[in-house]
Amino acid sequence: MIPHIKEPQNEWDDTELNYQYQEVKKIKWYHNILLNRPLKVAIVFLLLTIVSPIVLYRFVFFTSLSLPPSDGYSVGSCVISREARLPCGVGFMTESECHTHCCFDRNLHMCYHRIPSRFSYIMNQPWTEYTTLQPRIATVPFSFQNSLPKIKLSINEQSTTHMVLTFYNSRNISIVGNRTFNTEYSYEVSSPELNVIVNATQGTIFDMARGPLIASNNIWEIAFKLTNESMYGLGEIPLKTNTTKVLYNNDRSFSSIPLIYAKINNNFHGLLIDVSDPTEISIRADNQIVLRSITNFGFKFHLFSGPEPKKIMQDVMKLIGHNKRLEYWMLGIHICNELPEMDLSSFISNATNGNMPYDSHCGHEPIVFNSNQCKNSEISNIDRVNAGASLVRNARKKFVPHVSPYIRYINEETNETMSKETENLEINEEEIIESCKIIPTFNDIMYRSQINSELYKGIINDYEVLYPSYDVNSENFMDILWAYNTELDGIILENNWPLDHTNNTFDDIDLYLPYFSENFEDAFKNTPKWNLSLVNSSELYLFKHIKYGNNFANAFSKKTNNTPISSSSLWMNGRFAINRQNIDVSWTNLHRELIATAIGGISGSWLWSSPICGDTKNYDPETQASLCIKWYLAATYFPLLKIHSKDIPRHPLAFNGTHKAIITQALNRRLGLLPYFYTTLQEGPLLRPMFYQFPSSAALHDINSQFSVGENLLIVPNLQPFQSHVHIWLPPGTWYELWGGLKLEGSEGDPVTIATTEADFLTLIRGGSILIYQKEARLTAEETRLLIPFSAIIALECIKTNYTENCHASGKLYVTPEMTLFLEANEKNITITAEGNDFDPICDINTGTWAYDFEYFNVYGLYKEYNNYDNYREVRRFTDLCRLEYDSEIVIDLLQ
Repeated sequence: MIPHIKEPQNEWDDTELNYQYQEVKKIKWYHNILLNRPLKVAIVFLLLTIVSPIVLYRFVFFTSLSLPPSDGYSVGSCVISREARLPCGVGFMTESECHTHCCFDRNLHMCYHRIPSRFSYIMNQPWTEYTTLQPRIATVPFSFQNSLPKIKLSINEQSTTHMVLTFYNSRNISIVGNRTFNTEYSYEVSSPELNVIVNATQGTIFDMARGPLIASNNIWEIAFKLTNESMYGLGEIPLKTNTTKVLYNNDRSFSSIPLIYAKINNNFHGLLIDVSDPTEISIRADNQIVLRSITNFGFKFHLFSGPEPKKIMQDVMKLIGHNKRLEYWMLGIHICNELPEMDLSSFISNATNGNMPYDSHCGHEPIVFNSNQCKNSEISNIDRVNAGASLVRNARKKFVPHVSPYIRYINEETNETMSKETENLEINEEEIIESCKIIPTFNDIMYRSQINSELYKGIINDYEVLYPSYDVNSENFMDILWAYNTELDGIILENNWPLDHTNNTFDDIDLYLPYFSENFEDAFKNTPKWNLSLVNSSELYLFKHIKYGNNFANAFSKKTNNTPISSSSLWMNGRFAINRQNIDVSWTNLHRELIATAIGGISGSWLWSSPICGDTKNYDPETQASLCIKWYLAATYFPLLKIHSKDIPRHPLAFNGTHKAIITQALNRRLGLLPYFYTTLQEGPLLRPMFYQFPSSAALHDINSQFSVGENLLIVPNLQPFQSHVHIWLPPGTWYELWGGLKLEGSEGDPVTIATTEADFLTLIRGGSILIYQKEARLTAEETRLLIPFSAIIALECIKTNYTENCHASGKLYVTPEMTLFLEANEKNITITAEGNDFDPICDINTGTWAYDFEYFNVYGLYKEYNNYDNYREVRRFTDLCRLEYDSEIVIDLLQ
């Protein structure tokens, strides 16, 4: 038997056994977190990726750690992408310089506005024209100046498509806008924090976007958006972001009509910046526009709802005026020489012998006034000007002198110094003529230093000059100043921003102006000192500078009555032609001048000249001859054409061989195209951007390498050296090469590449149009118009239906305000009719100014069997237009 252990006996009764434990308690929520490893990892990851950056951003990247304002308005956020930040104050600065209501990026040392900005104006009631706006923040980010305590907003409904927004200092004035029914826009003015939003059928066309509105002594700032898409204007197609433009006329930037076209969904609206004080316009990366102006008035904006660019331009021209002094000869070729070795008589003789076409000349040299000249003076300058005018007129050309606004200071003992007792004495006209001294007679309208009240003397070409104010006593002053006894056919006002070569310094300008940037410093160079004033005025010159060119042009307009005037510097003024100057020779500048001319035209300045091959000393005829040739070819299509030689000649006589032949052919071709140019300029600009001419073709909007010439022509210039091809993006419709009739194949927006040479300049004609031109040219525009028969290029647009093909084309020729000729054609014949009864310019043998006949008709778009050249049919039919005096129409068979 196997032994075994007996079952153990429990010495303790269950009831008596005591276990050592505590009662189970409920586990807290954080124990679950601490004991759950995956959850701990997730929380740490969350802190590292989300919470930490926010904390770091809050405590490292900006210094606005103060509590939110206690005013109950928006707090604003500093968490803004860097590209969307708007600089607060000067932008890049130290922490201590950054306003406490701005944000600060310690890495970039940048001070920037919150979104929404705390620098706004508030109102305690819904907005009306009479509501006074008060600053939310008592100081501004510029030198911590005080905000203006009271400003107002006026909204003027100028028309159904034009409204005016004016933010202004209401201390001394009150502006109340009009109201118009059935406008194509609507607006909302938010309160209590001011925000303005304007809507039109295409969407939001103006939005302050809760950005800054700052108003203080000599500095205002505003930010707004026009679109999230493309913008055009200020010399750019399209308007590039991260760029800054300055409104302060100078030797590199003038003739300003600061109009911006903005696009939304293939519709357009416009904004015109009507601020005549020095203004900086910055285009931000997110299309936000920031304006900073050295002004004490405020901001005035004209907003145009469009939606077509042409409608915007028409509204702008109602505001700025329109040049109605277009004479046919003005479209010809103008020449001015400032070459020391150039003898005017020899130039005229050589030009005549060389059959060089030109229409007007400036005479011996540009005119600079002297401080001791008047009508009975014996000064050689006056005699020389009169002699030059006689030479030009004897050559049967127009005399169009160049004139500058400053006055060469003649240092004579009789007028070098003056006592204050004689400064303001009134001197009658007889005494003026006898003394022949501008100074001291008109001493009170000369700008002078504020420091010592002495006459300010600028420097031009190493001689001292004075600067008169042409908005004071201008009529009496001009009667004395214009001492020349020759008549003018036209006049070109140059250097009238005005020019001053004095070495300006700006070391102490921050004591007077709370904001003065490098952009302003560049613009203020080569202009009179900013802090000049007149005897009886405390207003600083810088507030009158932008309008100086206007005042000079207006003074001459009154003096010369109806003489055509071109001006280098204008402001919001479409009544005078534009004279571009100080253009260096480069391929880039050729492109810029094409863009500037196109943008200027659709901004209201239809008559615009640009100097061929530039007009500065920066020209090398050895290396830049090919560029100069292309400039001549491009200038064929400019509204006005000017050849201005300084130091190095660039007129046609300065070239030889093939180059001279190409230039002469280009000038002759221009003279032949003038009937079309003259007709186009009666109704619109000549050179036009693609977005303006083809607003419904989105693929063409941002293209700046091709341009429309009127409604019917398209040019594609060579814009690079040694360029052997040009690329065309086809506009809608049918297009033919202008002089050969080759039809371009492709659909709207398609790129087409065509070979080119140095002598080529690709020009296309639109199907459905008739171009009236003159095949040959004489030596002037007026001689060509009168003596050369008309020709017509008929570019057919053919539309196929189920069973037939219908072709058509139309065109017109503006003769006088009382006479226009109309041409209608199909594939078989062309019909000419007249609207009006003023046949004398065509048919009067004694007083006529136009040719009376057609001779050649070239037809593009026919079937090949009808062509007698490779791509077109030429028909020669002598057609007497005077038949229209008795017949209602003239019909010409094109297939006979």
